[in-house]
Amino acid sequence: MSTSGASPASVQRPKRTLRFTRQGRFYVLVTLGVGAAALNTGNNLLYLVLGLLLSLVIVSGVLSDLVLFWVRPTRSLPGRAHANSPFLVEITLTNEKRFLPSFSIEVEDVAQGAPSDRRCYFLRIEPAGERKAVYRRTSPGRGLLVFDKLVLRTSYPFGLFEKTLVYERPDKLVVYPELLVDRVGLRRAEQRSEGESLSVAGHGLEPLGVREYRLGEPARSVHARRSASLGTLVVKQSAAARSARVRLSLADVIESDVPGEPWRARFEDAVSRAAWTVVEAHARGADVEIHTRTGRSTRATAQGSLDPVLRFLALLEPIVSVDLSASEPTQPTRSGRRSKKNKPSIEAAR
Repeated sequence: MSTSGASPASVQRPKRTLRFTRQGRFYVLVTLGVGAAALNTGNNLLYLVLGLLLSLVIVSGVLSDLVLFWVRPTRSLPGRAHANSPFLVEITLTNEKRFLPSFSIEVEDVAQGAPSDRRCYFLRIEPAGERKAVYRRTSPGRGLLVFDKLVLRTSYPFGLFEKTLVYERPDKLVVYPELLVDRVGLRRAEQRSEGESLSVAGHGLEPLGVREYRLGEPARSVHARRSASLGTLVVKQSAAARSARVRLSLADVIESDVPGEPWRARFEDAVSRAAWTVVEAHARGADVEIHTRTGRSTRATAQGSLDPVLRFLALLEPIVSVDLSASEPTQPTRSGRRSKKNKPSIEAAR
């Protein structure tokens, strides 16, 4: 998981806000009423009650500041996340106070275009200690998910006011496409896959030759005819088969004749099916690669990581190419036929 923290050079003072809770508004109204009564009557007892009420407000503000100040939040993002699938984000609060603990802090993680209804709650953070909490987030689409800030809130100790500190913690996460099952597409890709054999010893099917028998090898590996002709035991040796190579093309994924057709949804569907196909083919031991009209992804070997290919699909965007001459009126040709309009097409590109 990648961790988002604040470097010493980029530390900014957090923004501070304050708002009344429902109980706080009622408390302020009562305080104002007691103050007005004390001024009108001059009763010392009412002045004493007013002083107690105002002191409670001051104590609440001081304690809430002590709870929030010198608390550093950090965010840890997952290594892989897919659209429309929940993934986990870890929030860490570090209490940098040496002697005072912090109580009752709620943390909201804010990201662009992906609101979250889940928040992390920390009941107590020991002095010079840290606490971690995990929440679930779901991104509605693939692409770059930008995290903006971490918002710390507390209504400690009396629940009269909610004090907020906003920490700027920018971070980015590449959300991979949603995985839509496409067994027909996988079968077609496997039928078009390329398989080769290496001229090195291994457990493949292509014969490579014979070698001298070694003690402890199974008897079924002995080549009987060659052993009889050579007068010594030799075993069969095969070439190690190279994993199949699966290539998927998104060059002609969409062509639209109707300008109002929901081509974007069809494009996203094709990308999601391609993502499932490459994940499944890679799990079966194949090298995978994505081709478009303007480029191709890095090939992911069977023993390597699939993340470069999924990242390529996550950042893939369609290009709408429309022939402007199509909007002009057609002119009759010499043969009397009208010229055909070019179709507006949409191709996949980086």
